[in-house]
Amino acid sequence: MDIKLGRIAKSDADLNNVICELVDVHIKSFQNFFLSFLGRRFLALFYKSLAREEGGIIIIAKLSDRIVSFVAGVEDQIAFYKVILKKYKWNFAIYSLPALLKKPSILPRLLRALKRPKEASIMSSRCCLMSICVHPDYQGLGLGKILIQEFCQELVKRGIISVCLTTDRDNNDNVNKFYQKLGFKLVRSFITNEGRPMNEYLKLLD
Repeated sequence: MDIKLGRIAKSDADLNNVICELVDVHIKSFQNFFLSFLGRRFLALFYKSLAREEGGIIIIAKLSDRIVSFVAGVEDQIAFYKVILKKYKWNFAIYSLPALLKKPSILPRLLRALKRPKEASIMSSRCCLMSICVHPDYQGLGLGKILIQEFCQELVKRGIISVCLTTDRDNNDNVNKFYQKLGFKLVRSFITNEGRPMNEYLKLLD
């Protein structure tokens, strides 16, 4: 299996096409999740901001020149959310409008996005692994493990000493065990405002 790893940067000449591929993988990986429901334009802006803004990290895995998996995160989630809300708040609002018209009940959740810097401040690390996606056709090949290890190595190079993430607590045993096997320790469980039970994990980096 010839896996090619790479990092996405704002200087990439083909950035727009790469972001389109990332969005495809995200939607295929998380078909019934909130971010996917918000639509392709919303997701594209989110991942493009990760690629463009200081401290954003996106690492991709390619097979036969096709992106089949990726991991994304930030060195400092508080700073990141402040910047993208300042720069792109109205763009995110416009891009989420079709989803809002389709399901008006998501409005409170969208409005709470404005409080993301405050919510991030109570997490166990400023550095956050935000998303890891593996295309369903390529699951079971160990791509998630490879990407997280590569992600953590990149953080060490940048002088980061810890990284956190959140995932669903219930009906999600395989994912929780996956993170635990990779050295992530459960630091708290909590319930979101939508009533979604979550686990927060922290990994100390060598």
